[in-house]
Amino acid sequence: MFVTEKLKTFSWINVGNPDHDDFERLQSEYKIDEDNIIDILDPDEQPRLEIEDDYKVIIVRFPIINHENDTLWHTEPLSIIYSPNRVITICRKRCDLLDKIKKDEKTSREDFVLNILFYIAESYLRFLKELNKRVLATKKVLQQSVSKYDLMALLEVENSYTLYMSGIKGNVSVLDKLEKMRGFIKTDDAQELSEDVRIELGQAIEVVTSYSKMLKSIKETFESIINMESNRYINRLTMWNIILVIPTVIVGFYGMNVSLPFAEYSFTAIGIFVVIILLLVGFACFSWIKSKKLR
Repeated sequence: MFVTEKLKTFSWINVGNPDHDDFERLQSEYKIDEDNIIDILDPDEQPRLEIEDDYKVIIVRFPIINHENDTLWHTEPLSIIYSPNRVITICRKRCDLLDKIKKDEKTSREDFVLNILFYIAESYLRFLKELNKRVLATKKVLQQSVSKYDLMALLEVENSYTLYMSGIKGNVSVLDKLEKMRGFIKTDDAQELSEDVRIELGQAIEVVTSYSKMLKSIKETFESIINMESNRYINRLTMWNIILVIPTVIVGFYGMNVSLPFAEYSFTAIGIFVVIILLLVGFACFSWIKSKKLR
């Protein structure tokens, strides 16, 4: 779907959720190379800057909630076609952050592109805060009882952190190339905006790193708890196995066709056998209660 906005110094064409006809129009009317269109269609396209004869292709990644992927908190590529008289933004999904850019932030093509990067950096920080809230909520649940579902939720967040770090670093690389491109940073305001974008992206990298370390610490803690619980259950089962083996051995001896103590006194043997079992069970119960109090 094409949405065109006429601005003072350039035109902005926003192509959201494009179909085959839209790509045909990009190729015929705006002379966009077919290879670039194929790259735009690729959901795994990484951030980069490519210079063509009549235009420049800027691809960045922004965070999005994507129900089509295994990882819900995903990233999606946004392609920006930067030409002398227009800026074309193309995204496979609807990019809501483009609607947040105000008219006075579109005074020039360069400022518009830098503001897109700025709002993307802000959106990463916002999404990271939401993900951290999910991690803390899952941590509280796991403190009550460890479940496979909650551990898988932490794994999904960890995957999202990896995707975010890759997207943010790729966007920083694109910003580096834009700053080195002749004539892109023309004014002091543009330079200041570029620095603001770099600061936001730098903060996003620091936040991802910090949250990743915290998540790793949480996972290691609960892995240790799971191992401790497993060892406790194994020790308990081993103890009960030993307790049950002793009566089995005694009964086995008395099943042999040999002379054994109290063999001629059947009731006495049974009584002794029952007393031994009760003592062993009592000792086991006492040990279990004692260990529970020490916990």
